[in-house]
Amino acid sequence: MATPRHKEQATLSLVDKHNHAVALDVPQQEESIESVLAHLPAVLQTTLELDDVINLFHREISKILPYSSLHYQHKDTHCDIATGSRSHHSCNYRLEMNNIWLGELTLTRRNKFSDPDTQLLEDLLCKLIYPLRNCLLYRQSQTAALHDKLTGLNNRGAFDDNLKREIDIAQRQHSPLSLLVIDIDHFKTVNDIYGHRGGDTVLQLLAKSIMDTMRASDVAFRYGGEEFTLLLNNTDAKSAHLVAERIRLAVSQITATADNKNFGITISLGLAQLNQGEQGSSLFERADQALYQAKKTGRNKTVSA
Repeated sequence: MATPRHKEQATLSLVDKHNHAVALDVPQQEESIESVLAHLPAVLQTTLELDDVINLFHREISKILPYSSLHYQHKDTHCDIATGSRSHHSCNYRLEMNNIWLGELTLTRRNKFSDPDTQLLEDLLCKLIYPLRNCLLYRQSQTAALHDKLTGLNNRGAFDDNLKREIDIAQRQHSPLSLLVIDIDHFKTVNDIYGHRGGDTVLQLLAKSIMDTMRASDVAFRYGGEEFTLLLNNTDAKSAHLVAERIRLAVSQITATADNKNFGITISLGLAQLNQGEQGSSLFERADQALYQAKKTGRNKTVSA
């Protein structure tokens, strides 16, 4: 267990620490250890982007501490950053502050890390704690702003951002892109009979069914109310129709329960394939009109624009 020498309530748990001093040929250093330690906090506070902070940390500490690779990961935020080529000997730190998990950081090199090396690294890590925490809080707030809490899906804001990005990629690569717009049939009746709790249950069941049925490359969103959207990259209208029908059939087999009563639900779907030069608003409008036709002509069906 390595305990950092600083006042903040931070924990650096060191795994596989090598306590064997090894003579190292230290490279010519443009800056002294004291200089790097002094200006490192200011450098790390120039951004709230997690990837940038880790890369800045790597850039600065590599001036005074020789190593072959640096690897940082924070599984909760799906962050995994690696630089250099992994070598035999390693120092691995589990980072935590005030019971907030900050991830794991590993350095490797060919020679064993000496006691002075690990002490220096721990001093450097103490400078990383606060910027790292701020970056993780910022990333969590960004995720929450684009996340629908009830269903666990992305929300309308995330849809707008993703639609623009996917259209740019499709237009640049001349690849097909399709959009599905999904609406729950007779959702108002569900709310009238079973209340909003019953309605929320249906929304959650539908979201789960979509996630379980769609392909790994597809991205689902709760657009608003009982309306959902699905972006299918590299997918033409014919293939999108197959995906839509698979989702529709899966949903038709759902049994919802509210007030000790079981009932089924169905959905209607509209789809449109992106035209060359088309904007996102036009693509959505065509898919939404196809959805309107599906509901107007009997519901529980898929209609292509």
